Amino acid sequence: MQFLGASVYGQSVQGVVVSEDKKGRFEPVPFANVYWMNSNFGTTTDSNGVFQLAIPEDASHLIASFVGYSSDTLLIEDLNSTITFRLKQSVSLEAVEIEARQSTTQMDFIHPLKMENMTERELFKAACCNLSESFETNPSVDVNFTDAVSGNRQIRMLGLDGPYTMISRENMPGIRGLGTSFGLTFIPGSWIESIQLTKGIGSVVNGYESIAGQINFELKKPEDQEYTFLNLFANQGGRLELNFLNNIHLSDKWSTMVLLHGNTRPYEQDMNSDGFRDFPLQDQVNLMNRWKYNSGKALRAQFGIHYLKDLKEGGQMDDELETGVNYPISGPYRLFISTEKIEGFAKVGIVFPGFKYRSMGLQISASKIEQESSYGFRDYDALEETFYANYIYQSIIGNTFHKFKTGLSFLYDHFDEELDQFNFQRIERVPGAFFEYSFEPSNNFTLVAGARYDEHNIFGGFFTPRLHLRYAIDEFTVARALAGSGQRTANPIAEQQSLLASSRTFNFLGTNSEYPYGLPMEKAWNFGFNITRSFTLDYREGYVSMDIYRTDFENQLVVDRDEGPDQVLFYNLDGKSYANNLQLELSYELIKFLEMRAAYRFAEVRTDYQSGLRQKPFTPKHRFFVNWAYSTRRNLKGGQWTFDLTTQWFGEQRIPTTEGNTLENSRGMSSPSFFLMNGQVSRYINHVWTVYSGVENILNYRQDDPIISADNPFGNQFDASMVWGPIFGRMVYVGVRMNLERQKDK
Repeated sequence: MQFLGASVYGQSVQGVVVSEDKKGRFEPVPFANVYWMNSNFGTTTDSNGVFQLAIPEDASHLIASFVGYSSDTLLIEDLNSTITFRLKQSVSLEAVEIEARQSTTQMDFIHPLKMENMTERELFKAACCNLSESFETNPSVDVNFTDAVSGNRQIRMLGLDGPYTMISRENMPGIRGLGTSFGLTFIPGSWIESIQLTKGIGSVVNGYESIAGQINFELKKPEDQEYTFLNLFANQGGRLELNFLNNIHLSDKWSTMVLLHGNTRPYEQDMNSDGFRDFPLQDQVNLMNRWKYNSGKALRAQFGIHYLKDLKEGGQMDDELETGVNYPISGPYRLFISTEKIEGFAKVGIVFPGFKYRSMGLQISASKIEQESSYGFRDYDALEETFYANYIYQSIIGNTFHKFKTGLSFLYDHFDEELDQFNFQRIERVPGAFFEYSFEPSNNFTLVAGARYDEHNIFGGFFTPRLHLRYAIDEFTVARALAGSGQRTANPIAEQQSLLASSRTFNFLGTNSEYPYGLPMEKAWNFGFNITRSFTLDYREGYVSMDIYRTDFENQLVVDRDEGPDQVLFYNLDGKSYANNLQLELSYELIKFLEMRAAYRFAEVRTDYQSGLRQKPFTPKHRFFVNWAYSTRRNLKGGQWTFDLTTQWFGEQRIPTTEGNTLENSRGMSSPSFFLMNGQVSRYINHVWTVYSGVENILNYRQDDPIISADNPFGNQFDASMVWGPIFGRMVYVGVRMNLERQKDK
């Protein structure tokens, strides 16, 4: 990097970045980028929009920018004065066409953690009906079906299943525990404003559970410009969906927002002719009401309530019931899942008057999830009640080269599960304390060191250290490294519900009767290194990056399906378990308005099972990914077209043993490799209306016979959980979006 000169140590400029809406009200802009023109000296604002930045030699102009806002540049003549940036939302000028565009997924070069920010425009590239489908155009996250009867999808990062990734909503617990299996489908895509994706261990401020990474999703905000949003969606699989959002500014201090989602799948389909519904019949009602208060001075607060009711009914087709087969007393094989959730949440923040860099906040949430389900003869009912509180205090030590966050947290979890005749109960109480220190002596180096201590009423006390380093090698290249640990309580049944769609017996081999399921907490160490370089070629921008991560487990819940097709074993790790990941990525605008994002990933995920050290099932070692996005120029009246095509190649995946089954119910040791292609076309008609249509699985690739022994679902060889590829085949969908912004009163 070519610096303008060494910074004047101990001297810096201070200021705040705020946004101005159409009513002239100001809100702080957290995590905005602030940097000196023609240099790599930069920082990000804190949660209150405040920043402090070192002064390089020959500094003159300071720039502030944030997604969705016009950048602001100020000439700094008095380095001792407090600087205020007032950003305005990006608008289309009546007399000018603006061709400059921001990438739909943005790579942060300033944050000490490598963070990908997926904007709303990125989510619009695919049929993003819910959070589980939001990563179809992202190479860092795998999305796959868990079984062939529930229609449920799970995500995977660094080769590890979803429970090892902390999924938060606006930096509060979002999806965990009982919600792990189906919770991703309970967050409508139309509610999401953006998604921040970070690989590896995260900040200790957010808890101790992050191992493979963190996915934080931001919902649309009440304080945004007043608007009414409507989205209608239908697909070939019979899914019909409605999304309605409306926010209202009640006064200069109060704003509120209603988010409503409903979906239904009223009729059944069986594209592979195995006698089972490809997707369950479904009805879901999803409602959230959130409020925001801003005193205009020191106090800011937000709170809300979320209610969900979801019903699924899958299994054998109705028209298969009159075949003369003598079904058991219970009738045909049926899957039934009823989920009800209610949650309340609140955030309160205080900025201390007269102390620009001192603030504190309190996060609180309480939720209750009830699930009643049956898989053929097998019943699984569960209840989880959770309370979470997190108090955060942040300030500086001397100057903003030394920042810190500290606080206290408390987690209460009540689990009550019934599986057939077995009952599993536990209550977790986990008070904790944390401290995180940030050292930024110059704008090309950042160190973030954190530690927390938590006292678990079942597992005792444990210490969680984490370290993140960032170094800007030159003007275009940033390297980062991380190391730390994470731990979590395993939930074998809730997290492996797909195995209930089989005749396998569940055998829990835990050895400590004082622990849930006899198993200790899972604990892993994560080490990572990544380097990202931006470039400009032929006036078009791009970047290349390389990520290397290794995860080593000390304790792990081992889910072993290799001891026979009639059982699954749950036991603690005895030996090695690790995940090695390498990802190479290239993003570039090939020609004007045509963007390409390509990636290759290698994932070696191996565990010591009772049968030896083996690759984790259904985890491809090799994956290629490429996304092309083309858009025509948007004129003043609208009329823009966008085209998106995503192609993925999945390598072979290990399949658990079927030795002992009859010949027709046996499967090979590995799956074939295959391609998967998705495409979408969108038409931006005007500033209100957009229509879109797309095709998932364009090549119509399907896994043959995904359900083992589908003709005898109550037999001892039935298994619908051996899924490694698409089940439905080609899927066509259409939709329309309406976004009606209400203008400022004259």
